[in-house]
Amino acid sequence: MSNFNNCIERQNKIDSVVNKVNDNSIIAKNLLIKERIINPAHYVVMLGETSTGKSALINSVLNNNKTLIENAKPTTGVITEVVISNKSEDAYLAINKDSSLEELEKETFDELVVKPDDNLHRLRYIGKSKDNKYEGMRLFDTPGYGSLISYHEEVLKEFIPESDVVVYVVSYKSGLSDDDYQFLKYVGEIINDNVEVVLAINMCPPQLNSDNKRIKEIHEAVNDCIHKEVKVFLVESNKEKNLNTKELWDYIYRSVNSEEKIEELSKTLYSCQNYILDECKIRVTSQIAKIESKEADLEEKLNLDREFLNNRKEILKLIEETFTKIADKSLTLITKSSEKIKKETYGFIDNSDKWSKKEETFAYMQSYHIPKLVERETENLMNYTEDEINQLDQKIENILNTAIKNLQTKVSIEIPVYAEVIESIVKKHVGDGIKQGLREMFITVGGNGGVGAGVANAASKGLKSFGNLFGKTFSRETHNSLKHFLKVIKATSIKGISAYLAVFTEGIFYLYDALTWQGKLKDRTDEAISGWKNDIEKSVSKEVMNLKEVNDDEINDLFDDFVKSFNKEEDELDSVEIDELIKLKLEILELYKF
Repeated sequence: MSNFNNCIERQNKIDSVVNKVNDNSIIAKNLLIKERIINPAHYVVMLGETSTGKSALINSVLNNNKTLIENAKPTTGVITEVVISNKSEDAYLAINKDSSLEELEKETFDELVVKPDDNLHRLRYIGKSKDNKYEGMRLFDTPGYGSLISYHEEVLKEFIPESDVVVYVVSYKSGLSDDDYQFLKYVGEIINDNVEVVLAINMCPPQLNSDNKRIKEIHEAVNDCIHKEVKVFLVESNKEKNLNTKELWDYIYRSVNSEEKIEELSKTLYSCQNYILDECKIRVTSQIAKIESKEADLEEKLNLDREFLNNRKEILKLIEETFTKIADKSLTLITKSSEKIKKETYGFIDNSDKWSKKEETFAYMQSYHIPKLVERETENLMNYTEDEINQLDQKIENILNTAIKNLQTKVSIEIPVYAEVIESIVKKHVGDGIKQGLREMFITVGGNGGVGAGVANAASKGLKSFGNLFGKTFSRETHNSLKHFLKVIKATSIKGISAYLAVFTEGIFYLYDALTWQGKLKDRTDEAISGWKNDIEKSVSKEVMNLKEVNDDEINDLFDDFVKSFNKEEDELDSVEIDELIKLKLEILELYKF
């Protein structure tokens, strides 16, 4: 039996356990995971400049090849999700920023593609493909980089790193523009290592092959920008707009359905299932301990609970102080960095021969000098942040190590029936990156509306590892959300300076005379660096707060689990006899081995 089929069979048994535990929160989480197992989806994101034919490539795989409007002028102004479902009737939907879904007529859908309203998050089309094997693929049509508004850029930051395949589309006729270079460098920084990038060169003349000089130049440039060797596909021009893209889509199909990808998905789903089992085990062991504990144990439980919970306040205060410090110090570092870059660049300009080195100075500054200085200062900023977070982790580890060790000792002496409950809670907060990310997702979507309220917008954040099992050292390692923070800051920095340097090249520079060009170039440099400074300040301020929330949520989730397990409130399991609870616990333990 394959690992994926094993997950399906295991899920049926987990469903039975979840129904017996009858906890609404666990039921909602289990449904989310079950849907992923029953209907596994593959995410393919189409990126590229405006008018390169991204929409046409998507249309070519659909049964209705006029689903997404195509035009010589830029058309896509919003992210459009295409869900291939050969079992459903065509449906056109708007997903709004408040997570509500709205069914649309085709005409309204087309209007929103070109001119989205302020409430729109993204559009979704559900329909059939020309080949049933593409069932379950989710294709994302995106605006060209030059057309991206800041909101859609934020959306892209969330789902580009988690895609299965990114298809970067370039027009053979236009080649790579400055915007392409900026976008590709941005993509190269933000994608995860396991995301495959495919290059589709569209609108090629007939009979062209990969040995063509222009094709080679485009291919090599893309490889350099994203630091990966990409697979390239050539799509010929077609007057009838009936593109032959079978080779491209068949390759993507094989890629997302490869043994490696299926194995990766199986491991992810297995970890997700273990998370549900962890929650069930905590609930069942807590109820068993509650029944077995004596009335005299109640006051002791409450005392231990109060004593342990004091550590939550201390840790949350530590997190608040650390992130306030990071936010303030980062802005100071950015200001110093911008002044340092300007000073070094002014010196470079002054040392250039004003009579004969104008063009050479300009080209070197744009392509190498300023980007290198910005890269250096960005690395310094990232190193500072990472050091502060690592120090914070160490302090939290020390507090939790002491607190949990003391709790373990007192529980084993005063109310030993709760020892296994504590072990189960700690185990839930330990594990691989997948499980930690899943827990963080559930924290994120919980909010005021419960677990199911915001599933569609759940972020993929979470601690990589929160520690070792009870009785060992409790440790917080570098976490995925810190990696995400560093990726976003670096990508924003690269995007910002590239964009400002592109503007910096426009206009009348080459008309400046020998007596004034150095002063004018300094003015342009000042504008570019100031623009970069403003962009990176906004990004850092926002991402620092996001990272703080992740840390707050993780700590609150840990302590909340202890609170729930130690309270005496009535719950769904109160009517279950202890023999049945013990039997259910054994059933859960067996499923860990399944």
